Amino acid sequence: MAVKNIAITDTLETFRTTFNDLAANDFGDIANLSGSISSTNLVEAMNETISIATSTAGFTIEDSTSTQQIIGGGDTLRVFGTSNEIEAVVSATDKLTIGLPSAVTVTTSLTTPTVNAGSLQLSGNTITATDSTAISFGSENLITTGTLNAGAITGTSITGSGATHTLGTVEISGNTLRSTDSTRLNINDSFRANAFETQTGLLTVNEIGGFPYLTSSASGGAITAALAIDANLYIAQNRTIIYEGSTSDSNRTTLTVSDPTGTNTITIPDNTGTIVTTGSIDAITESMIANDAIGQNELKSLVTLQILNSSGTTLKTIYGAGA
Repeated sequence: MAVKNIAITDTLETFRTTFNDLAANDFGDIANLSGSISSTNLVEAMNETISIATSTAGFTIEDSTSTQQIIGGGDTLRVFGTSNEIEAVVSATDKLTIGLPSAVTVTTSLTTPTVNAGSLQLSGNTITATDSTAISFGSENLITTGTLNAGAITGTSITGSGATHTLGTVEISGNTLRSTDSTRLNINDSFRANAFETQTGLLTVNEIGGFPYLTSSASGGAITAALAIDANLYIAQNRTIIYEGSTSDSNRTTLTVSDPTGTNTITIPDNTGTIVTTGSIDAITESMIANDAIGQNELKSLVTLQILNSSGTTLKTIYGAGA
């Protein structure tokens, strides 16, 4: 095919003869093409010729969107694998291997009935370990806005968000522990604490200096008592024991001691009776006095009656309380 050129100064005759020569010699007559060509113009005939040629000497590729591409003689088919998604390897002879890399990245989603990753299996909404009964999350946090349903939860620490948490019928709110179905918490084992207090803090049970202490801060009834190692009851200084009696009123009996200047011991005898004090009146009876228990030193005003013999020697002295 030669290049045809018509100058602006050429005549119309020159244009006519040049065009006819171009159609006759360069493009050719469509009637001279093979009878198998059904096209009615030269461009369609060329496309049809390529289709016939590639049907025997080439092939057509098509993707999932039905887009087609003809691969003819001399063409090169290139297959490129996207990083972390697919690997394509060409090897002898005429071999193309397409596979997955060691690390696969799925940019949108992956749908499959079951996923196996090592000994971890994900099937439906269930995660199981195929080689043991425990799944470890390492040092990672496990967060859910739903509910954990399990027979037992074991861990070094359990931390939850929010102010109140409930385990069964036991509620933990801040540093307050309570039962949701009663007013009592039952502890079936030994329970230890640095100190125990009543609801208002009036009574405290704790340890001070290696001794167990009972301490009350109630107004007008404060008491601090310690149980010593030898099981003695120790009452701290300036403390008393107050008895209400059988009637709940303002009348009480207070047991106290004077400030000791030495180590004193008061022993309560092994019998039943009433303790006599300096305020007792007509409380001592004859049966309470031992024989020969009263001598001249116990008489408030001492008088004596002496019996003398004929020589003036005292034979008997009789002591009595004088008027």
